[in-house]
Amino acid sequence: MAPSRLLQIGWRVALTIALLLLMLAISLRTNTQRAGAQSGNDPLVLAFYYSWYDDATWTSGTLSDLPAQRYASADRAAMGRHIDQAKAAGIDAFVVAWYGPGGGNQTESNLAALLEEAAARNFRIAILFESDSPFMRGSGEATAALQHAMATHAQQPAFLRVEGRPVFFFWRTQRYGIDAWRAMRDAADPSRAALWIADGVDTSYLALFDGHHLYSNTWNPAANLESVNRKFAGQVESYRQSSGAARIWVATVMPGYNDVRARAGGFAQDREGGAYYDRSWAAALASTPNWVVVTSFNEWPEGSFIEPSEGWGDYFLGATAAWSGRFKQGGGQALNLAPVAVALPAAALPVAAAEATYDAPTLLVETALLNIRGGPGTDFPLVGTAAAGAALSITGRSAGDAAAAESSSAESAADAAWWQVAYGDQVGWASGEFGRAVGPLEGVPLLTQDEDGAATRTATVASGAGEVVLLSAPADAVETAEAIPLQAPVGGWSFGGPQPLLSPRP
Repeated sequence: MAPSRLLQIGWRVALTIALLLLMLAISLRTNTQRAGAQSGNDPLVLAFYYSWYDDATWTSGTLSDLPAQRYASADRAAMGRHIDQAKAAGIDAFVVAWYGPGGGNQTESNLAALLEEAAARNFRIAILFESDSPFMRGSGEATAALQHAMATHAQQPAFLRVEGRPVFFFWRTQRYGIDAWRAMRDAADPSRAALWIADGVDTSYLALFDGHHLYSNTWNPAANLESVNRKFAGQVESYRQSSGAARIWVATVMPGYNDVRARAGGFAQDREGGAYYDRSWAAALASTPNWVVVTSFNEWPEGSFIEPSEGWGDYFLGATAAWSGRFKQGGGQALNLAPVAVALPAAALPVAAAEATYDAPTLLVETALLNIRGGPGTDFPLVGTAAAGAALSITGRSAGDAAAAESSSAESAADAAWWQVAYGDQVGWASGEFGRAVGPLEGVPLLTQDEDGAATRTATVASGAGEVVLLSAPADAVETAEAIPLQAPVGGWSFGGPQPLLSPRP
């Protein structure tokens, strides 16, 4: 063969090898990006995302606005459109509400599909673990769900990882005590390979969880956004300083809120032409967060969406792009998020969790806003509210039947479904599920019903304001006191298919 021909073949071989090496380098880089690898210093912008909608959602009459393009959550074209919109707005990942793998619920199959669509678009997906999922009955099934998520979903290329650790947010963390969560984490994440972000107003969970957020900070009555962010950012920082452990503060931003059509007793926070969203972002950034989470991309029944709508168009996507750009330009707080081999001891609580001793029966409000009702059940009218941190004097408690009244132990008192409390110069009833009873509870009188269930006995107790009469209640209302009550309207419903409605967010 002629030397010129050999030279030509050699150049072609060399060029082919070079192109193959270049394609390999690009592939490796893409795979690394798709692995969700983020630095602990990256100022991430996240958004809560819901995937339980179907066509019936948009004709339910429960929404304050409608999406510009109606969709079923299982539609992959809609998933891709949402991801593209979020990326253009500077959002790094969706935090997807998930009911667990059981029961054939669509959040499981839709999560798997979202991870595939995100991988094709260099986007990230994290999980919002719905602790009160109707498909997870108790801590055992919750543990199995977490094990499934770690073994299956968290291994997908598009799953959000920070410093190599998959990210999980938790809704309604207070459903379980910290010891129960520790047992679940020991079983599902024994090496602490993941990052767990708790929610709510009780930052004592930072003894086990890696970060904290408020799902909602748009409350009724309204609270000052700047002071709320500053308060909880300060509690996270107090824990960092007292424990020496890195903890993540995730500040929440919201465009507004409106669930007046979705549930009785709902409320609306006007969007103020976009000004409320601006104030929400400004207050969040003033708290120097590690990350920011938007509540929400598409929580339609609660009216907290930023997804393009018939009423607002894509205004809030543009506003999100502007604010997320400002946040990322400021950089992030340095964090060392290397996994730890064991959990922190339960005694390692934040300074802010220190609690006074109560000499009288007291209900400590541990949710953003607690409804006070005219009787021990959600069928009774709303007569007042109490904000997080309030200490309400207990004047009585409910009992489901006459036999329960025979016991006056502290243990049985602490298990009461509803407490009668004094607030101002009035009395009302508050669910014990969203508060913590402290002080001497043995002598708290019970409200019982007759054996035939037709009438309710009353008792009287002395309070600082004089004699207080426990309110009588119809038997059916007392019988339903064990059910999870509808709390202050600050959170999510599930829609689509046969799935039951969730309790509203505290």
